[in-house]
Formats: sequence, structure tokens, C-alpha cells
Amino acid sequence: MQGNGTATTISGRFAPFHRWDRSFFLTATLAIWAVLVAGFGYDLVTRARLGMLDFPWIVHVHALVYTGWIVLLATQVGLVRTRRLALHRRLGRLGALLLPAMIVLGPATAIVVRTVAPHPMWQELAFMGTQFANMLGAGVVLAAGLLAVKHPSAHKRLMIMGTIGLTEPGFGRLLFPTLYAWFGEGYVPYYLETYVGTLLLVLAAGGYDLVTRRRVHPAWALSALWIVASQCLGTWLFYQPWWLRWMTALTGH
Repeated sequence: MQGNGTATTISGRFAPFHRWDRSFFLTATLAIWAVLVAGFGYDLVTRARLGMLDFPWIVHVHALVYTGWIVLLATQVGLVRTRRLALHRRLGRLGALLLPAMIVLGPATAIVVRTVAPHPMWQELAFMGTQFANMLGAGVVLAAGLLAVKHPSAHKRLMIMGTIGLTEPGFGRLLFPTLYAWFGEGYVPYYLETYVGTLLLVLAAGGYDLVTRRRVHPAWALSALWIVASQCLGTWLFYQPWWLRWMTALTGH
């Protein structure tokens, strides 16, 4: 056993606690909030100026459920920070209800929005692959996090990482037009234009473990690989002609 006053490593294992942990998870949660509020806020202001605030009903339900998730995340982080663990565990059951709703509503909303659009561009239809892949990446990690409640160091990393996986829409609204003007078309440019913000948050989470433990947690490593793999899938699908044909047929166009 080796102690340094901040973390403890036993037999070379990952140290479960560090005195910076509470501040890190609070900061990560605030970063997620900042990205989503800024991205969707910017989008709503732009739409308001153009008179384009008429959404299908499912968009409002989607927004309510996903907002509920990040509110729950912030509440849970706050409860751990104030050591109200019993209430934290009780509220965790709400996450088990919200997550299936999110998994269904994410793809369903993408389908409905494209279906009711009179003349969607091909890029909008192809982008559904990115949206589906995002939900696959985040949903699996979040489900693993809910199942890992008896392993706190893994649980909290999986919950943060899974929610980071949901930040692409926020980053996309803020960064995509500028990055597209810089990089243009192609698999690598599309990946960077779509996912660079989310990827930086994923790397920052792993970097925190390296700084505080000199190693990364297995939960971070596995979830990072899964999220990046899902991002690569979404990038690949965007450029597949057969996928565009499927999405065109699915949405009735």
C-alpha cells in the first residue's frame, strides 16, 4: 500500500478515491451543461430569427426527457458531493426509467423530423446514421453505468462518459459550420467536424485519471473505445449510398 495523501494504490490497482474527484465530476457535469445549453440555445435563437420554431410534438417530448437526464446527472453529482448517498441511490432508479425512453426517443425523433420535412437534403437523411450511432454509443455506456452501481469508481465514470457521448448535438450546432468551412468533405474531415468536441471531453476524462492515478480506469478505457467506435460507425454510414437509400425509404422520401 502506498499513500500520498490524495490517492491510495493497493497492489498496483486503480485507486478508487482522490481528493480532487468531487471537483472533477462537478466540472465535467458543468462542461456538459455548458455545451448543450450553448449549442441548443444558439440554434433556438437562430431559428427564432428565421421564424422556424414550429416543431413536431415528439421534439418537445425528446427535449423534456433529455433535459431530465442532465438535470438528474447534475443532481446526482451534487448529492454525492454533499454526501447524501441514500437519496442518491433512490434517485438512481429514475435513471433506469429515463434511459430506455432516451434510447427510443433519440432515433424516433430523428425519423419523425425527417419524415415531416417536405424536402430534406440528402445530408440530413444520411446524418440519421450519425444520430443512431450516437445513441448506440451513449446508450450502451449509460446502461453499463447503471448496472455498475456497486462499483462506484466505475459507475461514476461510465455515467459521465455516457453523457459526454450525448454532447455531439451541442458541439455540432456550435462548431460544425466553421469546421466544415475549414476541412470540407471526407471521412476524416467529417469525423473531426462532427465529433472533435466530444472527443476532447472523452480524452480529458482519461487525462484526469492519468494525472491523479498515473493510469486510466478500465471503465474509462472501454467506454472511450466504444464511444469512438460508434463515432466511426456514424461517420462511415454518412457516406454509404445504401444507407441513404434506406433512410430515404424509411422517411417516405
